[in-house]
Amino acid sequence: MAQAVGSEKMDLTHRLERGVMTNTPGGPASTPASSPRLGRALFYVHQQTQVITDPVIKAKLGQLIAAGQAIGFAVTLKDQKLLTGAMAIQFAAQAGIGQQRLITEVLPKLKQADLITYTLDVANASLATIEEFVGLSGRIIDQAMKVAEIYLPTDVELAVLHCTELASWAPLTMRQHAQQLHSRGFTDSVIEEAMKLTLAAGVNQRVKSADLGEHVIYNPNVWSAHHISIAAFLKGLPPAERDSLLGLCEQAANSPGLVLHSYGSFQPGMLSSARKVGLVQAATVKSSVASGQQTYVFSPMLESEDDKLQTTEVLHQRKMFVAHILYGHEKAIAGRGRILDPRVLVRALLRNGSVGPASNIASDYHLLEANGIVAVRPSDETPGRAYLELVKQEIVEGGLGWIEASYSSGSGAGADLGSLKPPTDWTSPEADRANMPDTGAAMEIAESAILRLREARKEAASAARYDAP
Repeated sequence: MAQAVGSEKMDLTHRLERGVMTNTPGGPASTPASSPRLGRALFYVHQQTQVITDPVIKAKLGQLIAAGQAIGFAVTLKDQKLLTGAMAIQFAAQAGIGQQRLITEVLPKLKQADLITYTLDVANASLATIEEFVGLSGRIIDQAMKVAEIYLPTDVELAVLHCTELASWAPLTMRQHAQQLHSRGFTDSVIEEAMKLTLAAGVNQRVKSADLGEHVIYNPNVWSAHHISIAAFLKGLPPAERDSLLGLCEQAANSPGLVLHSYGSFQPGMLSSARKVGLVQAATVKSSVASGQQTYVFSPMLESEDDKLQTTEVLHQRKMFVAHILYGHEKAIAGRGRILDPRVLVRALLRNGSVGPASNIASDYHLLEANGIVAVRPSDETPGRAYLELVKQEIVEGGLGWIEASYSSGSGAGADLGSLKPPTDWTSPEADRANMPDTGAAMEIAESAILRLREARKEAASAARYDAP
């Protein structure tokens, strides 16, 4: 494989973590590249894959995409009770991994990364048994890098990870960004291609700064990594519309999971622009019922909070859980349903480990099942009905906190899932950003906010030392 620094040989672990960041004017403090942040960057690339349509871009990111699929599949296995080979094969299919590839590629690499152990049914060319250790040896953002190493990414792909990680931490001019990557040991040609790939894939974005006379490159997730709240620097942005933008961001932070129409007091163009540049994140749940869908708005995750989790919220599992529960609650009410309070349902799920039985559980939550967040168990006592069972407690607990923040009033004596309509599709924040038009308002907000963020970093240099968690 081609080497990034002359012909010098270096092991892959060193290549993944090489270099230190220099004190480029306006840039981050001088600190080493961080494996956890690179692991998070891998998930950023993985999440972006769903909206990449160009086959050449996918080919150039092939090893990162494969590694992301593998670790994403492993996450679905986490905390599954009585995990069987047949279950793993079905989870792999939901992740877009065929059985042959699962057996010959994904399982061996996950085993090499100490995330699973398994046995094969050689006679039937199938998976006999499997046991998962996901999250046991560390956070998933740490384990992700083990998987990335085993997939042997090219130098350009390694630079893409560093480029994504750097842009999610600090907005820099294209020249400054390239200098930081060069200080990590990448050659000019590798840097140039990697930066182009991140922009083409949409994992990074750029805005033209009239004052600086060049583009500034950033990751839409930059708002999650900064040590200063969005409110702290948006207050200084001109013009008066920024006060409205601040209110929008604060509402998303204080009441995660509110439906889109709850933002009706804000200008539609401003909300769309905020979604486009990542100041807020939107996710949509669609139903099998004609025209049945609902969009929910969330604040970007905070890196400091994400570092405390085993399962990174880059995968949006808490958002998915909350959106599905709230969708059922709201749509059921509209159709004379009987979910009186979603908090009651989720508290019961956490307290008892299951809720039900109800007739539509088997069809309403298959997207949550596919991501390993909950499980469905048919009722032996009442045919045609089923129980919803807790699988990923961390995700459901976090989801309850968000639901409680959004529904601070109201009461409910119980919950009945019998009248829900089955959600069949999910639009992630990455897909939502890709679907938002590149309006002039979006670019104005992006440029002003990004440049103000750069100033805020300088003002708070002591708090933004980029210490590895």
